[in-house]
Amino acid sequence: MLKQLFFSILLLSSFNGFSQSTITIYGELVDAEGDPAPNVRYYFSKKPNIKYKTTRDGRFSIDMKVGAHDTLKFESIQYNPYSIYVGPKSVKQAMRNNDSLYVKIEMPDKTTNIFVVTPNRPDTLCCGNQFSVEDFEFLDNGHMVLLTYDESLKKGAVLRLMDENQKEMDVHYIAGDAVELSRDYRGNVHLLTEERVYFVYESNNEIHTFLEERDYYFKYVAPIIDSIGDNIYFSNYSDIYPAFDYYEFNMKDSTYKVMLEVQDTFMMELYRAEFKYVDVRTKLWAHQRQIETGIDKEIWVGATVFTNSLYYQPLYAPLFKVGEDSILVFDHYKNRMFIYTPEKGFVDSTRITYHLNDRKSGWEQPLLQDGVTGKVYAMFQKSGYTYLSEIDSSTGQIRKSFKLYFKYVDRIQIINNEIFYIYRPFESIQKKFIYREKLS
Repeated sequence: MLKQLFFSILLLSSFNGFSQSTITIYGELVDAEGDPAPNVRYYFSKKPNIKYKTTRDGRFSIDMKVGAHDTLKFESIQYNPYSIYVGPKSVKQAMRNNDSLYVKIEMPDKTTNIFVVTPNRPDTLCCGNQFSVEDFEFLDNGHMVLLTYDESLKKGAVLRLMDENQKEMDVHYIAGDAVELSRDYRGNVHLLTEERVYFVYESNNEIHTFLEERDYYFKYVAPIIDSIGDNIYFSNYSDIYPAFDYYEFNMKDSTYKVMLEVQDTFMMELYRAEFKYVDVRTKLWAHQRQIETGIDKEIWVGATVFTNSLYYQPLYAPLFKVGEDSILVFDHYKNRMFIYTPEKGFVDSTRITYHLNDRKSGWEQPLLQDGVTGKVYAMFQKSGYTYLSEIDSSTGQIRKSFKLYFKYVDRIQIINNEIFYIYRPFESIQKKFIYREKLS
């Protein structure tokens, strides 16, 4: 009788062992913000040829034999690799929980581990101790237009035309308080002053200016970002409203459509809520403005009151033309990079993370585009130094970072894998020079 009972127990335990020959490891992957991490490859290190991908909501599931302890690895171009060891303790825990083990993993941000290229000493491109350079733009023929001054812009700004060897060809004195040079989507250069806008051009090796209608420039020229074929791309952006639209306008048939709506939803809530906290006199004024214009009273208060507070930040979601027929839109509020073509519309989007935790990473506006190659670079500031990191146009992730040689540089431009900027040593009597470094 005892022998029969012993063999029954042995047989029952063997069946239980067979039923528990495998365990299931399942769970979800998220990024630093808690959002799902889709399309992440995962596999066991002992079986590298058998790989799976997480679902759109970041979930995964995989079986492992009991006793075959292994390392489960997770890899993706968007994140740094991550791995967990499934050992005896994990197996016992799974067997106590219906042969399953739940795991939630936060994938490490790839921006925390970027290869940095150490710079060489830059070339001094221009000019000398006779004047300081405030701004500069390159013309199509390789010549350069400089906005310069002797003591300050208010005491007399001068436009200078320089040839390919940085030799002065012509000068033009400016009336009024000059602000900066600006290049429009056609490549034309404009000089902006406090009250006027001038079209700047070269003719017969001389520099000339033509007075433009200021309102026309800011309404019909400045908002246009770029063009593809018969289509031009512009926005209705305003620095006093936390939302704007991108438009596509076809010059052939005079039709336009909204491409993308950009909005900081959290900022918009604060913006509109400001109406509740202002005094009665301001509320009455806003009501009157709403009757006169049809614009909501909350927007009037937000635009005049909230935008002057420390909590308001203007939107930044730039659009760039890449190649001959593609557009990238970097929506820093949806954390997405959108890829658009005129024929197919938005063909893809991918998550971007370089701008998150900007206090830690040092991310700064604006994004910079190489005027020749079309590559887009993110800019980071750390301890006064500037780091430029190329953004992959397919994945939205940043690649190796290039560190500029000097601290606190200004007016950075990237042209054909060369970086140009203005710099003057801190507490130095040196004038502001233009320097050049090569991206390597």
